[in-house]
Amino acid sequence: MAGRVARYQADRTNQKMYFCRIYCQQAEQTQKGQLQEAHIESALMHLYGGYLAFLQEVARYYNLTMPNPSLQSISDALETKTQVSPEVMRLKQLLANDYLGDIEKAWQQIIYKPVPQNLGNESDESNKNAKLPVIDVMASPSSTHISVDMIRQWRGDLVDTIDSLREGMVEF
Repeated sequence: MAGRVARYQADRTNQKMYFCRIYCQQAEQTQKGQLQEAHIESALMHLYGGYLAFLQEVARYYNLTMPNPSLQSISDALETKTQVSPEVMRLKQLLANDYLGDIEKAWQQIIYKPVPQNLGNESDESNKNAKLPVIDVMASPSSTHISVDMIRQWRGDLVDTIDSLREGMVEF
């Protein structure tokens, strides 16, 4: 395993999963509020980072030179080489129909500002000119409804998936 870790950079994936676990612990030990939300976001950031690091492992396993591989870019590169990857097929399935899709949605929730709702009828010209400037305040992070328990479950699922996929990523 040590040679495999060094060759395919599995240590980065493992480190990200470890950091995710630490931030989950920190969030549980912190009172509800902005600090707890920061720990939850950090845990999710490291969880998603672990997924991205695993994609890099997969790319390196298939000798693809990609500094920032995505699931689609790996799939496309393998298709041009007429190779099929069981790892890519499994990850695509989980992204479309399972917890990996939930992780992706949660990541999108915390990384991008919410789209503002329509602020009223803007067809009235006099109303437009009379309006005060609108200060758009982001929704509080707690509105994302991402809990420590959700992240822990996703982390466990992702670790199990990575471990099972790594078993198949052996050289003969």
